[in-house]
Amino acid sequence: MADILRLENEADPKGRRNEQVARSEVECKEGNIKQDGCIKETGSHLADYTIKHFGAEIISIEKPPRLAGAEAPASPGFISLTVNADKGDLDFSEKETGQVLGFNEYLCKLSDKRVLVENLADDNICKVVKPADASRYFPGGRKRIKARIFKRLGRWFNCPGYLLSLTFDPKKISREDSWRLVGLLRREFMDRVNRWRKRHGMPKAKFLAVLEVQRGTGYPHVHLVFPYLKWLAPIAWMTEQWGQAENSVDYKVKDSMSPVSYVCKYISKLEGWPDLALSYLWVNRTRLYSMSRDYVLPDYSDKRVPEWSFRGVMSRYKLAGNFSNVMSRYETMLGAEDIVEMVIKDSS
Repeated sequence: MADILRLENEADPKGRRNEQVARSEVECKEGNIKQDGCIKETGSHLADYTIKHFGAEIISIEKPPRLAGAEAPASPGFISLTVNADKGDLDFSEKETGQVLGFNEYLCKLSDKRVLVENLADDNICKVVKPADASRYFPGGRKRIKARIFKRLGRWFNCPGYLLSLTFDPKKISREDSWRLVGLLRREFMDRVNRWRKRHGMPKAKFLAVLEVQRGTGYPHVHLVFPYLKWLAPIAWMTEQWGQAENSVDYKVKDSMSPVSYVCKYISKLEGWPDLALSYLWVNRTRLYSMSRDYVLPDYSDKRVPEWSFRGVMSRYKLAGNFSNVMSRYETMLGAEDIVEMVIKDSS
């Protein structure tokens, strides 16, 4: 159990560590190139439906126009990239245009959806839940993700670490394939790295990984952090294993950094991603971040006894329209501030 709870790479003897740092410096000198929304609501086009015993509904809405996303930030990582183009210069294929429209339609539906749950202890109390609050594509969902990361890893701060950056070459792989395969390619790359380390008498390198979108190209960009590690593998060998451009693998050694802040920073940056990159996350169900199993603590303290039971799902417009019927069944409704506002507005 003690081994599972440790958030660090096993330390090598001092002599070996000094040798590894020296090798990193030599490689750097010889060959390494250092490169130091608002969703529009469309309630008037919802399909008519009937609610029976608070049953589920099927919502149909018009396809919304493409959202104007916020300005994509420059690479905020420890290893900056030199990219000239702006996200507005991205060329969309016909397939990508349809994909973005589908993603925006999904956001509209999710933003409009409401789930009605009933309290198990007192059936006179119900609550309105917004599924969007649990989605990474909305601010509330990103906040919850960061809270979970802090709960798992928040006890470790200010440790040395090794940072690795992996980028894709548009000349060698298409944008669609890079997003579809980024998780698989990253895992295969780290498997080869750890096999190489094992053959050379070094322990497994444990890491945290997070995605960022490459500004100007719309391709994914992988950041990996290895706490308490000073050297990973030869940079030239890793570049060959990654199989992209000559400068597609870059690294930096930090004397002090925070694994938690490193990952959460990129979760926050998701708000500035262009719609195209977000649509690729959505269509491929790509994980935004991941970590070695050693870092996933066997902590089940957050498992709570269920308090609510599902009663139905509907749009907030239909819920407002049936507000009197719902309240005739319940004495108290929680989490329905926006529904109450709509009812008051319609009645005035």
